[in-house]
Amino acid sequence: MDFGQLRSDRQEGARNMMYQNTGYQFERRTKKTLILDIVDISTDTPLATASDFSVDLFEPLIVDKLSDVYIDSVSTYNSLLCDSNNRSAFSLNINEFNISSNVASTTTGQYMYNKIIIPNENNDVGNINSVVIHKGKKMNYVCSINPGKITKLSGKISGLDGTSMFTTSSISTDARLYHLELTDLVNTDIPSGTNVTFGGSASPIYKTAFHTRVNSKDLYVYLHSGTRREESYFTTSRAVAFAAIPSGITPATKNTLVNSCRISDYPRFTTEFIIEARQ
Repeated sequence: MDFGQLRSDRQEGARNMMYQNTGYQFERRTKKTLILDIVDISTDTPLATASDFSVDLFEPLIVDKLSDVYIDSVSTYNSLLCDSNNRSAFSLNINEFNISSNVASTTTGQYMYNKIIIPNENNDVGNINSVVIHKGKKMNYVCSINPGKITKLSGKISGLDGTSMFTTSSISTDARLYHLELTDLVNTDIPSGTNVTFGGSASPIYKTAFHTRVNSKDLYVYLHSGTRREESYFTTSRAVAFAAIPSGITPATKNTLVNSCRISDYPRFTTEFIIEARQ
């Protein structure tokens, strides 16, 4: 008999028993599901601004044993494409979880340290206005939690540089995506984040959502500043003016196709966690 191993097993069992909570029961189930669902609205925009969120649970989650937390699934609606290294993953912080993840990075790493890192698998403009599933693998370990009661989830969702993963504007609180069709093809590549105005007006200013390739007729933009235009504004053709791009070229002015504007719903981020009690 390996007395050393036996002693180690008993010590581990004693530690686990120390965290038992006799007042709470796991209802004879070893696993529970916890869903975090964040949606921007006009008065609260944690996704557009990469700011703090706080949401109450429908009913308190009772944990009666030392338990492990795993991510089972992640889905988004209208997140940015994985078109730069800072957008290659989401950085998720949950204040109620004791996340202890170290990092060795050639950057500061501050948006990875003690954060949940979720690969951004949105790599196709065709995913606009549809759900994208982000999962490197099932059941990714997050942390362990002690017995107790969780009544809310709070935290922050951002890219790896702390900026929003749902708009290219750095100041707008409105991350609804505009899709417009142009009457003819753009004459050059137009990078993501290029300023755009419509109808000969200096305001409002929009930002291109994605890299627009030469000879494209589809234009995707986010509101950047000013009062946003409604779809009714584009029932007639509007001139489209682009700011100069990094190469120094100013793309040629184009026009929108009549009745071609669609404004999407607000963005959404949904994560399903599994909480599994240790035996």
